[in-house]
Amino acid sequence: MRINRFSVLIGIVLCTGVNDRSFAAGNGDANGNIGSTPSPEEAATQAAAYKARLAARAAADAGLSLGLRGDFDAARKKFSQAIELDPKFSPAYRLRAAASMKMSDWAGAIVDLDTLIELDPNFAEIFNERGFARRQLGDLRGARNDFDRCVELGTDSPLAYGNRAEVEHKLGDDSAALADIAQAQRLAAANTVSSPTSSTPSARKNRTQHAPARNGTSNNGKE
Repeated sequence: MRINRFSVLIGIVLCTGVNDRSFAAGNGDANGNIGSTPSPEEAATQAAAYKARLAARAAADAGLSLGLRGDFDAARKKFSQAIELDPKFSPAYRLRAAASMKMSDWAGAIVDLDTLIELDPNFAEIFNERGFARRQLGDLRGARNDFDRCVELGTDSPLAYGNRAEVEHKLGDDSAALADIAQAQRLAAANTVSSPTSSTPSARKNRTQHAPARNGTSNNGKE
């Protein structure tokens, strides 16, 4: 079986923009429905939460700029600062997990991905990313469970199927791996035909935080 013929394989990169769904959830927390006549205590609490969210976003933006310049250690510190300012600000966890992956800190990334799953247990891409991190640590069955969950949630990302195919191959389940490769190829072709240059939120979500890599390796060049 020749898994390496599949051109779109695994790799995690720091995202070039914040995931739409994560930021939408974060903005909702900051700008949630406010009662028409809040009490003074409620108004003070809402104002404090809003101020914390704005500060967290500023720290995350600073971290993102550092990460895009390749300074992942400094970026991770900024994302940690954002989390300290607002522990419910989900994009900071995802960005910190991405920075950890760029530094090959797979265990650290998993901690943040676990938190994201607690915040949103139906976010398919997070299971895909945690599966990748688990695979890097040699937890093939845990990785497969995560990729299974990602697929169950209805992902249309070819990388989820490609990632699962590689793990299935390593576990000796070649028939399942071939089926996933075929599905990954179909999805990749469909995504290319349907919206090659679209900038809509759904299209941006489909352009996941993963980049092609050779033979299942990450962009860091490590198994």
